[in-house]
Amino acid sequence: MKHANLEWDESGTPCSLQFDDYYFSTDGGLDETRYIFLEHNNLEDRFRSLAQQTTPKTFVIAETGFGTGLNLLAVCQLWDKYLSESNHTLEFISTEKFPLTHKDMTRALTTWPELKPWADALTENYPKMCTGFQKVIISDQISVILAFGDASASFSKMVADVDAWFLDGFSPSKNPEIWTSELFAQIQRLSHKETTYATFTAARVVRDLLSGNGFSVTKDKGFGVKREMVYGSFIKEQPFDSQQEKANSKPWFKSRADIKYATNKEKTAIIIGAGLAGAHTASSLAKTGWRVTVLDKADQIASGASGNYQGVIYTKPASKETKEDGFYLSAFQYAVQHFKCNFKPLTDKNATLWKQTGLLQLAQTADDEARLQSVITSSEGSDLMSWQTPEQASTISGIPLDCPALFYPDSGWVNPVEACRTLLQHENIQVICHQEAINIEQALDDWIVTTKDNTFKANIVVLAAAWESDRFEQTNHLNLTPIRGQVSRLALNEAKPTATPKVVICSDAYVTPIDSNHLNFGATFDLKDTDTQYRLEDVEKNVNKLKKISREFDSLNQIELNQYEGRAAVRCITNDRLPVVGQINNHTAMLNQYGKLRKDKNWKYEELGNYHSGLYSNLGHGSKGLTTIPICTELLCAMINETPLPLPQALIDSLSPTRFTIKGLIRNKF
Repeated sequence: MKHANLEWDESGTPCSLQFDDYYFSTDGGLDETRYIFLEHNNLEDRFRSLAQQTTPKTFVIAETGFGTGLNLLAVCQLWDKYLSESNHTLEFISTEKFPLTHKDMTRALTTWPELKPWADALTENYPKMCTGFQKVIISDQISVILAFGDASASFSKMVADVDAWFLDGFSPSKNPEIWTSELFAQIQRLSHKETTYATFTAARVVRDLLSGNGFSVTKDKGFGVKREMVYGSFIKEQPFDSQQEKANSKPWFKSRADIKYATNKEKTAIIIGAGLAGAHTASSLAKTGWRVTVLDKADQIASGASGNYQGVIYTKPASKETKEDGFYLSAFQYAVQHFKCNFKPLTDKNATLWKQTGLLQLAQTADDEARLQSVITSSEGSDLMSWQTPEQASTISGIPLDCPALFYPDSGWVNPVEACRTLLQHENIQVICHQEAINIEQALDDWIVTTKDNTFKANIVVLAAAWESDRFEQTNHLNLTPIRGQVSRLALNEAKPTATPKVVICSDAYVTPIDSNHLNFGATFDLKDTDTQYRLEDVEKNVNKLKKISREFDSLNQIELNQYEGRAAVRCITNDRLPVVGQINNHTAMLNQYGKLRKDKNWKYEELGNYHSGLYSNLGHGSKGLTTIPICTELLCAMINETPLPLPQALIDSLSPTRFTIKGLIRNKF
């Protein structure tokens, strides 16, 4: 990928050198956007009408060609005029093959001071350039799915129901690669009977592509010097079960809930687990109108791995791009936004919740250095990091370091317990501790969760109890592995290092900046060990790892092991190291349904998979939970609420619980 190459005319209007065309009309870019896209999609009337509705709705706009972001900001301004006090949300989807740099975008948007509130939010959260989908937060109500890459390829990976299209981008004569039959086939796939569109061009090729893909075509006067433009609506009848088309060649993967919730019925959910995954899921569902009950077997929230003193937001891009690498890069960028935006009010008052300090990933061996150097030279996430010599890394960290490192300036640390407590403070959430789920079963349109003392009922259940979530009949096929980890903590009194790190430092161990006069570090890694008893020998392991990070920590030799504090908890991972997010499949039924995969992995099926309607998971985040949970929660809640999914279809499939059943069949393990 390459950034857009711009030049600026005397009036300050940007022009693309790649396409020799302006990003917006020199006669008035904002007026052009309002006339072509807002007026001809009838957005003002539609927003005004939506404001009268009480049932929460997500209005979806999709665009070809993000450019400067001007169209988005014009929509934000109109949305907030009518809907800022409503319970509705706006999802804006856009693609961009040549993203503007942060500097160029900021410069372009200063042209319109009236858009500054939304422009500031966009430029604050504008993602670094990485191929794939990036979720961008504009406000509590407005978010963006920005896909960097080719438009038709990006939309082919999208799952969404679009209400209005902005067919933008450079003119067909100067950028014919975007105005293709492949793109318009995807536009048709993502449209429904109430979808509208507008475009600045009236070129014959565009009109033919629109009419050939089920859209009406009406001409109107163009803006400024343009003679004509076209607009219209989707008039083709889509198949009743559009999931058939969206399943592509792998029909066993589901990407949407298959149950519809009556608008006059209260939507209820039970979350099993009150750690980071459960708290995030409860918060997101509660914000979209669900009444949520959170059950946890412990006597308080965040009692497991989410109860550590400080957690780290980090990513480790591979030296060669993979699907999983794309997931972690998207997850990392969104996690940083999530904590900056959603926890800002509390952060301003209490710095112990979240700090964006930056992170150093040390290269302590020759193999480490070669691998991390290759990340810098080949990874599409290289904008997120920079290479530092030992001297530079020492300056950044504030302690002596003897090896080079990758520096992630956007990274930082979070207090997981405070994060969970903050997320669970919502009027739609009830937390009940001392409730260990013994059994779950479906009864008509509801799920029944049985504990030792009580029975709970709700429309849906989300499993977020880490490795213990596979104890139920419906989930015993999930490939969940427990890993014991013990972290250590030292109160800084007279016996302390002369200096402590200013940033998070990671190698075989990690150490975080001082919090509440304590130095936190760790952690051990004991596969399939579920014992949470505190072990003195693990303190010694953590201290030895810490001393390898910097000679500054040699002074810890003076401290007796019993002077350290610590805690042990059990993380949850899978054999492919990816989370388990989505609707739970009916394992037994799928073994029968897709049994021929045992002999032929390429066997063609059309029938969609068999699922437990209303049963979901948000699991398997391992040691990267603070990085992966925010975007996975957005994905899960989008599935449940049937709103646009924030990740490409291939990544969604890679996270699906169904993958264990299908992989097991192909490998003839079942």
